[in-house]
Amino acid sequence: MELEELKNQWNLLSEQLKKNEIINHEAIKRMIEKRTLSARDRLIGANVIAVFVLSGMLFLFPLAATRVIIRQELLWMFYIVFPLLILYSLWNIHVLYKFNLATRTLLELHRWILSYKRRLRIEIWCTPFLTLGLFISVFLIHHHYRNLLMVVFDILMLSVGMMAGYICYRYVDKRSVDEIEQGMKNLQDLE
Repeated sequence: MELEELKNQWNLLSEQLKKNEIINHEAIKRMIEKRTLSARDRLIGANVIAVFVLSGMLFLFPLAATRVIIRQELLWMFYIVFPLLILYSLWNIHVLYKFNLATRTLLELHRWILSYKRRLRIEIWCTPFLTLGLFISVFLIHHHYRNLLMVVFDILMLSVGMMAGYICYRYVDKRSVDEIEQGMKNLQDLE
């Protein structure tokens, strides 16, 4: 009789241990998913901020044009480039919402990460050249080369802008993508 009771208690403890393992496995999985999705949401937030800043500049630029003489070429350039940047940020938000842990397989999510990292590398290499091209265009349109103080100010402004862009890339974009990638590796190890 005592042996039967021990066997029953052993089986009961074994079942509870299995239940606890399943519960712990699910809790770990939820924590990894939450950390991964918060990294994705940080990228979405950065793009939303970019949309608001660019939209604000689109509305504030005409006010500046009433106070300062701005050539027509610069206005055209501004009203072509900034809406394109807004559309690009909105497209980024759309792409980021495609990263869905509930509806996609790990293989699809891994492909998504690789394509997003490729886009970030293209952005980090293209953005300085586009910025420099726009800067030179504005510089030549407004003929700042006649005043040395304005040249120094413009070069400092360009340098600070490029450093700020790189810092944002390094500490928001790259860090978030690395966290997403690490989360996917952890989820794959759990499976």
